[in-house]
Amino acid sequence: MNVPRRAMLLILLMTVAQLPVALRQLLVVLLGHQNTGSFATAGLASAGCGIGLAVTAPLVGRLLGRLGARPVLLATGLAHLLALLGLAVTTEPVAFVALATVAGLSTPPAVGSGRAQLARLVAPTALARAYAVNAVGQEVLYVGGPLAVTLSLLISGPTAALLAFAVIGSAGLLGMVAVLPPRETDRQPRVKGSALPGRATRRTVVGAHIGYMMGIGAMWVLVPAFATTVGHPDQAGLLVTIWSVGSLAGGVLLASRGRPGSPAAAYLTMLGTLAATSVALLLPRSVPQMAVALAVFGLALAPFLAVTDEILARSTPADRLPETYGWLQTAGQLGIAAGSATSGVVNDHLGNTWAFLVVVGALALALVIALSRRRTLRLPSAAPQVETVGAAVAAGGSGFGRDDAG
Repeated sequence: MNVPRRAMLLILLMTVAQLPVALRQLLVVLLGHQNTGSFATAGLASAGCGIGLAVTAPLVGRLLGRLGARPVLLATGLAHLLALLGLAVTTEPVAFVALATVAGLSTPPAVGSGRAQLARLVAPTALARAYAVNAVGQEVLYVGGPLAVTLSLLISGPTAALLAFAVIGSAGLLGMVAVLPPRETDRQPRVKGSALPGRATRRTVVGAHIGYMMGIGAMWVLVPAFATTVGHPDQAGLLVTIWSVGSLAGGVLLASRGRPGSPAAAYLTMLGTLAATSVALLLPRSVPQMAVALAVFGLALAPFLAVTDEILARSTPADRLPETYGWLQTAGQLGIAAGSATSGVVNDHLGNTWAFLVVVGALALALVIALSRRRTLRLPSAAPQVETVGAAVAAGGSGFGRDDAG
């Protein structure tokens, strides 16, 4: 795939480090009910995790650019681990919600930092494939993670599951710190204010991302609601897994064959495909029919996210890239919240079939934003900061020659 081994190792460790974050809200709900006896408390705690992440993601990303990845990852990783350990033994509702919020606020920026580092470790010609491999890793996490939670709950219960995933994630985070390139390779002239290269590009991507994540947030509500509507609530997990497998297949295809066309063309194509295939979600009347629709709808998910990462990496100065990914996370949290709330109301009042129009409408909105600002998505063949840093890493004794990195 022409992705250097060090970058592949970083993707693996990033995925492991993200494990407790990806499963955190599910585990917090289960643990909150067990420890406090209240689903209301569990729900508030889960919301606190999401809000905390949305608030601090861009701030922590800015610190990554200013201080470097190692101190920020270590400090947030320690605080996050302590918050999760506190949750495991807390039974008082107010304290449980507070600790869950602290866990959200102290979320280690493993994904944002790792994505930014890929732009340093990988040559521009291989950047699309590197981000595709990363998207595949994230899909594996979201496919296998819930299964791992289910297995661990059968064996030990939510407390031990939370502790185990917290320790595994911390080990992955320490591994990330160990393989990151030296801080010297991060240094670049800082650009302030409106002179920032690619500012319009980033605004377009973040704006479209809100619409995209509104659709995803709605899906997390509507897929289980569909399974319940057709009389098979126990099949909700299977449908979500099939959806993720479709995304995984699309990501593997992109990683193996490379991005089709320019980043801008691929971005618009993938987003348009998502909007078009979401219409089919209105048609199913049975679990097998919905499984097919979800598998098709999932095919463009991972490729779209991979191209999103690539466009941001090519349009953002290296020292600003972690902060940009932080803003993308914040936009995602806002979109998920809006999509979840809206779809739930529509589902209750108009029925499950019509509620999928929320998904269609959200993705159509994202596509309209991207198309109306498509000129801002056009990028040079290679971003200056990516070429400069990639060359610096290769020349600085990273262990990979220019041919290997490409």
